[in-house]
Amino acid sequence: MLRMKVNSVKAWRTRKATEWSVFCEALDFGALVPQAYEKYRPAIVEGLLFFLENLEEDRASEILIEQALLPGAVGVAERMVAIARHCPALHKLGQVLARDRRLPATFRLLLQNLESMPSSLDVDEARALAEVELGPLAKFGIRIDEPPLAEASVAVVMPFTGEQTGISRGVLKLLKPGIEARLEEELGILQRLGALLDERCEAFQLPRIAYAQTFSEVRDLLAREVRLDEEQAHMKAAGAAWSHLPAIVIPEVYSFSTPRMTAMQRIDGGKVTNASALSPGARRRLGNLIVKALIARPLWSAGEESVFHADPHAGNLFATDDGKLAILDWSLVGTLSKADRVSLTQLVLGAFTLDGARVRAAIDTLSRGRSDAAALEAIIAAGMRRLSDGAWPGISWVTDLLDDAATGARCHFGADLLMFRKALQTIQGVVAAVAADCRPDRVLTFALLRTLAAAWGQRSYTLPYSRHFATHLSNLDLTQLFVSAPLIGQRQLYGLPSTLSRLRRIASAR
Repeated sequence: MLRMKVNSVKAWRTRKATEWSVFCEALDFGALVPQAYEKYRPAIVEGLLFFLENLEEDRASEILIEQALLPGAVGVAERMVAIARHCPALHKLGQVLARDRRLPATFRLLLQNLESMPSSLDVDEARALAEVELGPLAKFGIRIDEPPLAEASVAVVMPFTGEQTGISRGVLKLLKPGIEARLEEELGILQRLGALLDERCEAFQLPRIAYAQTFSEVRDLLAREVRLDEEQAHMKAAGAAWSHLPAIVIPEVYSFSTPRMTAMQRIDGGKVTNASALSPGARRRLGNLIVKALIARPLWSAGEESVFHADPHAGNLFATDDGKLAILDWSLVGTLSKADRVSLTQLVLGAFTLDGARVRAAIDTLSRGRSDAAALEAIIAAGMRRLSDGAWPGISWVTDLLDDAATGARCHFGADLLMFRKALQTIQGVVAAVAADCRPDRVLTFALLRTLAAAWGQRSYTLPYSRHFATHLSNLDLTQLFVSAPLIGQRQLYGLPSTLSRLRRIASAR
């Protein structure tokens, strides 16, 4: 374990990259990598070392000073979280991994502190920060009399009350001073790291998946974190898109927002994972609602493009005091094209009918045909065997197959699809923490059936091959499903007509 004295801090300021290597080795960051990914530990540690040694000198010194002042007994996981607090890119990565059940439970608990942190600012500092952006607050009829509510990877959230306006209370989400430069620096480092991994794939025993190109695409998405004007537009669009779900709350954006600050409705409630006061049934309903709003709705919706929330960690999901689900922080969103949603649905359909050729066609479309054909064939065959052995063709099976296709068959999926895959993993972890008895696959199946029932009458005068429906399933797809579905879900399929009939009656009664 690393032991550093405060009086040695000055020496650390001038040490070269080799000392960073000593620093990382002494902490043994590799111990945080799950056993299943043991062979990738050298690459992960080397990547972290590359990131740290390329930070601007003053920032690196700031991190080292804090590490020096930590008690010697502080463990490697706590030290890693402390480093992430200084680096918005690592902070965001920590939020994404905080609910990944493949990581050790103690490490996950520490990472969950990154989902929503208390701010170090007091009331006067928060007010001064807001006035730098807005000028005198009285001009807008608002005042700040409370300390910030929370601090996130790039912004501080502070409450305000209204004086002369029709707004009685709200919050200001304001970018931290200098955060744009910090994030730009870190994203540039990640871009260079991608090039390094491409060069050293064989040395690190990494799959060849075009890391520089992938990192570049993800970099463009992460750069949106500081574009609060874009977040405001996303929030307004989401409010309209989710308006048909009365149990979903999207904060209203106020007119005095700026490109660096979002003024919006204040939501009373708390993180969904802190809703311990709710009954087991209420927690299960909350888990179901998360799945329906964040997975089912983006997947099974009409239109050429469907927007999804790309950062659904627990700090962005609130259980409101009146029993609703509030979805916060819309800076990171992704879009799924109609073609992507058709392919994902075809992938599931192929799994349900044990049709490997259909699964292969879906993955080829999602990866634009860029893959190692022989390796992909073997991966799909292995996935089919898992289904034959009793695996359910749900979220876990689909995400595992896509992961294997990316790493083992060099399939290159687009940035939005990669973000959606990570969002699925995050949502699964959040739902498990909210309600252990919530079954996302069951919720998704029922949501699909409800969507299917809503447009059932249109199918009688639609061409057999048309997939213009929100379910992305043609009449021919449904016929093949009924005819060729094996024992997987056969009982559910036989009961489908009566289920659809019941759902249509429910819909018509509303």
